[in-house]
Amino acid sequence: SYASNPATYTKDTTIPDNTPTSSGGGVVSYAVSPALPTGLTLNTSTGAISGTPTALAATANYTITATNTEGFTTTSLNITVNDIAPSALTYSSNPATYIKDRGITTNTPTSSGGAVVSYAVSPALPAGFTLNASTGVISGTPTALSAASNYTITATNTGGSTTAAMNISVVSAYTAWAEQYNLAQSSQEDSDGDGNANYFEFIAGLDPKNASSVFTLRIAPVSGQLNQMVIIFKPIVSGRIYTLKSSDSLAPGSWTTVSGSTSSDLGNERSVIDNAAAGTKKYYRVEINYP
Repeated sequence: SYASNPATYTKDTTIPDNTPTSSGGGVVSYAVSPALPTGLTLNTSTGAISGTPTALAATANYTITATNTEGFTTTSLNITVNDIAPSALTYSSNPATYIKDRGITTNTPTSSGGAVVSYAVSPALPAGFTLNASTGVISGTPTALSAASNYTITATNTGGSTTAAMNISVVSAYTAWAEQYNLAQSSQEDSDGDGNANYFEFIAGLDPKNASSVFTLRIAPVSGQLNQMVIIFKPIVSGRIYTLKSSDSLAPGSWTTVSGSTSSDLGNERSVIDNAAAGTKKYYRVEINYP
């Protein structure tokens, strides 16, 4: 029999010698079948098993045969080689604040120790998020607001597991924008006193702490073109959709999108030429959509 049986070892960690004992006549030689896990050796004279396992090995039985001139005897030795347990699990973004209905940048884990085999999370991530059980990557598009909360991510392999507390919150696009400027006022207040509510400045991509940061629009005739007007507005900001509309009155519901126009951009300024600017009067406005 062997001093340690069953024997569980850790990959890349030197094992203490596992020595046999037997009764009867003295043993002349030892043999094993099948071959021991990679990195382990059987001393054919003493029967001691030693070494440093260099590869994982599922639980298996190995037959050790002890022989002398009078015959032989056998014993079954059960050996498992597990990985080094993972440790020091961290995520590329933690704490992480995400915006509702916006796809997130994938949040990727790193860890020390042995390679992670699987990941799990508790409690379930907010609606719209997924945890890849093989890679641990968090991805998705959050579909509901969620207060800042901790989620326990567990990384596991054959040697054990480690955990990380992942703090996630989901806020509205306006809230994320307002936090950049430390706005204490509500969305309908005017923090910089320029006549525009904070929410309009959010949609237009303006600075709510700078009264000179405003959206401007001006109208001018096109030289030599009696039925054309150029509408010039700024700033144009990435991620926004600008739609020029016109009406012959200021009555609600009378605005229609200007068709057949041509536009050009210069820096953060856009010029739109209305090719059908005939008539005694025509009003213009720009609708800004921030999807």
